[in-house]
Amino acid sequence: MGSYLNKPKTDKESEDMENELLMCGVSSMQGWREKQEDAHICLVDFDDDMSLFGVFDGHGGAEVAQYAVEMLPSLIKNELFEKGDYEKALVKAFMDFDDSLIDPPVLKRLRTLRLKNGKTEESGEKIVTWILNFFDNGDVDEKKLVETELAGKDSGCTAVVALLVKNKLYVANAGDSRCVVSIDGKAHAMSKDHKPRDKSELKRILAAGGRVSSDGRINHGLNMSRALGDHMYKTNSLFPNTKQMITALPDVQTIDLKPENGDFIVLACDGIWNSLCSQKAVDFILNRIHCPDIKLSSICEELFEVCLAPDTPNAGVGCDNMTCIIVKFKHHQKRSLTDGTEDESDLIIECKKPKLDVIAPESVE
Repeated sequence: MGSYLNKPKTDKESEDMENELLMCGVSSMQGWREKQEDAHICLVDFDDDMSLFGVFDGHGGAEVAQYAVEMLPSLIKNELFEKGDYEKALVKAFMDFDDSLIDPPVLKRLRTLRLKNGKTEESGEKIVTWILNFFDNGDVDEKKLVETELAGKDSGCTAVVALLVKNKLYVANAGDSRCVVSIDGKAHAMSKDHKPRDKSELKRILAAGGRVSSDGRINHGLNMSRALGDHMYKTNSLFPNTKQMITALPDVQTIDLKPENGDFIVLACDGIWNSLCSQKAVDFILNRIHCPDIKLSSICEELFEVCLAPDTPNAGVGCDNMTCIIVKFKHHQKRSLTDGTEDESDLIIECKKPKLDVIAPESVE
């Protein structure tokens, strides 16, 4: 759900980064949506021999996604992380983050972010300053408080987070953003889309007092069954936070990657996956990733153009915010022609850019 612009905003915010082991490219585009509610993390030097990547797709506002970028990395470095139990460390970080969203200092931060996101160009510097100091002032206008008091209750975000420890990948996911790994050119799912009509998800929703409508929405609201935030769905006092209608509890998957085989990682929000199945996205990237001097962020940008709908009557397919991260092991880059190890014809074949048909898949392939 959501309103659309008369014309899509196709400006892209892109960045490329690298360390000795890997390269990373990320890009985001607002598209047809009235606001950009995605956020992301790209920390190639998260810790010794570790990198951290994440995509957070906001709904009802961008503030929970933005706050996840601020706080989740530090929460991941918990006592379980220090012991090397990275799977449980990720689970604990997700749940601790979600629990924190009802704490008064955090609510204050979420409200500040919501107000900041809602400012307009004509607001002026004085109003912007007043907004940022809003909750430090004891004289608060109740009418202005109404629009922000539900931050973190009527808003939330998906979260797909990838922790790369040397060549081992840990992926935690809550919601319908997705992580896929290319293994020998085949898309390998590292996350599962959490949808209300899934058997296990539906059982939990019904037990917590929720209902799922014919269009797959919980209480005619969200069309996903796991997310950070959305605390209006987490009010059943008889159940722990893992058993609420919507839970932040992530699934965690692990895999040992083989850099020498050219494996690469893709994380993206459903603005991509609603238009392309996992294999189509991998094929698209694979036909570009070994081109000489290619920027990974440029591949993300091209992907957006393929997924972007020409108009908005299409039930939202291709009309959402788009964010994509591509991670590639650095030491598997194709060597240059001057090495004498490849000829030009090989590179031409690898860098073909065929037309890609857009489809709307139901699940990860």
